[in-house]
Amino acid sequence: MKKIYFLLIIISFILPSTIKAASADSILSLTKAKEVLLSKNFFLLAAYYQVNQAEAQLIQARVWNNPNINWMQEAYSIDQEKYFRTANQFEAQITQSISIAGKHSNTVKLAKINVELSKAQFEDAIRGLLFELGSTYNDLAAINEKEKLYNEVLKNYEDLQATSKRQLELGGISQSEDLRIRSEYISVKADAVNNYNLKEELQGQLRTLLQLPKEVPIRIEQKIPTFNSSFVLDSLINQSQSIRPDIMFAKLYQQYQSRNLKLQKSSSMPDVTIGFDYDKGGNYTRNYSGLIIQMPLPIFDRNQGRIQEAQFKIKQSNLQYEYLKSAASNQVIASYYQYKKNFDALSGYSDEYLQKLDQLHQNTSIFFQKRNISLLEFIDYQRVYISTQIEMIQLRQQYLNSINKLNFNIGTQLIEY
Repeated sequence: MKKIYFLLIIISFILPSTIKAASADSILSLTKAKEVLLSKNFFLLAAYYQVNQAEAQLIQARVWNNPNINWMQEAYSIDQEKYFRTANQFEAQITQSISIAGKHSNTVKLAKINVELSKAQFEDAIRGLLFELGSTYNDLAAINEKEKLYNEVLKNYEDLQATSKRQLELGGISQSEDLRIRSEYISVKADAVNNYNLKEELQGQLRTLLQLPKEVPIRIEQKIPTFNSSFVLDSLINQSQSIRPDIMFAKLYQQYQSRNLKLQKSSSMPDVTIGFDYDKGGNYTRNYSGLIIQMPLPIFDRNQGRIQEAQFKIKQSNLQYEYLKSAASNQVIASYYQYKKNFDALSGYSDEYLQKLDQLHQNTSIFFQKRNISLLEFIDYQRVYISTQIEMIQLRQQYLNSINKLNFNIGTQLIEY
């Protein structure tokens, strides 16, 4: 709960320096993107008004009922044939309704819990948006890496096509070989176009999340954090149980329903109205002063239905809380093992292996032009290079998404990247 106040301070300011970070000569890091999200996202700003509303309801719960004033007087005197003669008769009453059996205090305490519930909901909204931002950011970073790969391969094919065209004119290669090169180029081009379309879609989602204007370019980076081997699964599970806002909400909801039961029981006793009555000329004595005490008799309506409903809601909230705790534990376990497995898979792509692969890719075009390898071997090398690079990019993406999911399931930014 404490972090919400820090977040509210951020939300109250627009961060122009962060927006400028997305200019053409800089990179919008995920950390900067989170700052923009917390300050500019419309959904998040709207969600905070739920907290304001709950606090306003608490103010209203604390106030007492207004006193009632009742004034009665003679409207027309038949004897004197005159109107509105207060000197003949008038009556004034003032009454105050008072809640008994702890009804007012229970209402205030219920409103206080509702404020905490709203804050927990707000924190959970932040948690969900940060998860969505991380997923979109990671996916877009992977798309950008694929775009670089496709551009590199297409450039090689374009250079090769220019060379093959001259060789075809000189009879150095056959027509079928030239067509095969052009066919491979078109195939890679189609994959590049599909990748570009997906990139535009993800950029649109990111702009919506961060409320970035269309003229601001988006340059992002794919950082790969090192694996943290010091994590202990049981400790992560316990941490999630204590800080996840949805679990905190479920626990507060239990308290809310318990307090609601007390309120409904206290509501079985009706309010008492006390007051003072002064009657001039309309009672057995000319200047009558009387005490007023009013209270409905709780004979038929003793709030039985609402009390029973509150009891069932307590049982329901207990089951929901236990289910959520169990689900959260399983989510942390699954995301932790995904985190480990994805890192193990990514570890297979050593720097030495990638350097050899890049060197082979650079030499492939030269070898083919010198006719040291056949066209089929050249195409096979290109396909192997593309598929290997894409697999590595996707593994990086999966690894980063598993980190994002682990952060989400635990309920805090455990791993920053």
